[in-house]
Amino acid sequence: MILNNIGKDFLLSLETKGIKLGLKRTKQLFQVCGNPEKDLNSVQIVGTNGKGSTAATLSNILCESGIKVGLYTSPHLVDLSERIQINNNPIDDTFINNFIDLFSSDIELLGCTFFETLTAMAAYYFKDQGVEVAIFETGLGGKFDSVTACNSKLQLFTKISIDHSHILGDSIEKIATDKSCAIHSNSICYSVQQDHNISQILIDKAKEKSAEINFNLENFNDKIIPSLFGNHQIENTRLAITAAKHFINLSENNISKSISNVHWPGRVELIQDNPTVYFDVSHNDDSIHAFCDAMKSLNHTNKKILIISIQKTKNITESIPKLENIFSKIIITSLNERMYSTQILSSMFSNKTKIEISKDPDKAIKNTMKDIEDNELLAIIGSHYWGEHIYENF
Repeated sequence: MILNNIGKDFLLSLETKGIKLGLKRTKQLFQVCGNPEKDLNSVQIVGTNGKGSTAATLSNILCESGIKVGLYTSPHLVDLSERIQINNNPIDDTFINNFIDLFSSDIELLGCTFFETLTAMAAYYFKDQGVEVAIFETGLGGKFDSVTACNSKLQLFTKISIDHSHILGDSIEKIATDKSCAIHSNSICYSVQQDHNISQILIDKAKEKSAEINFNLENFNDKIIPSLFGNHQIENTRLAITAAKHFINLSENNISKSISNVHWPGRVELIQDNPTVYFDVSHNDDSIHAFCDAMKSLNHTNKKILIISIQKTKNITESIPKLENIFSKIIITSLNERMYSTQILSSMFSNKTKIEISKDPDKAIKNTMKDIEDNELLAIIGSHYWGEHIYENF
């Protein structure tokens, strides 16, 4: 077991380097690895919310059609191997260990971060395994994100909204401008419907890069029910279908089968029934609004309880009234030192009669599950960091 963790331990040790913006180190590491990205037929997915869902849906559509698909996403819920998959199978420890054994000295010499190293490892793995299409989810922004160094000729834009403003800029226009810089020369781009000013930023950047951008996405039969729950997933599904048709001919039967069995944990995910428990990684205003709309659509008339923990860098002030309107009890906890303290997060809520504080997230879950009635609903939201706690408690 110890031997199996050598590669992962090295990778996790790189997290202390934090985020470093820029493509230089990724390009240098690609070169050390033999430039695997140049041999990949790759797709880059850019945006604020819905990137992982779109990536998973596109991967599933192509897999169901017999294509060998590489999928690189972030962050992970329980184990970092979730981030790099081929046809829904995570990368194995042996490959991780071999990659680190080959390139650890170069990684350290170049000063590569955790995310930069994983991006290079994903490209190296996908080339080694002969994938036919490689899907890369952008980590942060676009201009300086290491995935942009993959030079994909197909870019997909999910909904762009306010997030990571401490890094990407304090306005939606600055954030959209940063993300638009993922567009490469002569590439093809598809986007969900954006606010007018954001659409114009993407159109202008595409023109500058002699790239094509299209906002008219493929529709699908409204009798087909996507397995990913919520109206916000309809646009993501349409984007994935549009991208898939870039590679293969799709019949309605292909589409129906592939989008009705997509499994992507933490996206309004039903964890159990009686009592009903949902888990969602929504962590900013836009995604929490979408989560709230999904909860409303359930028409669940009995008591609803929320457990929430949010990262310090996130702003959720606009979505708090919706949460207070839907949930009769809101339990505030803190998953780790990156999250708001329970005191600060609770101060953001105006209806103090609904608020309960629990210092321990596991106790918050256990105590709630002990007291909850079978006909009531519990939702746990706010971060990918919930993943391990969900896994352990359910």
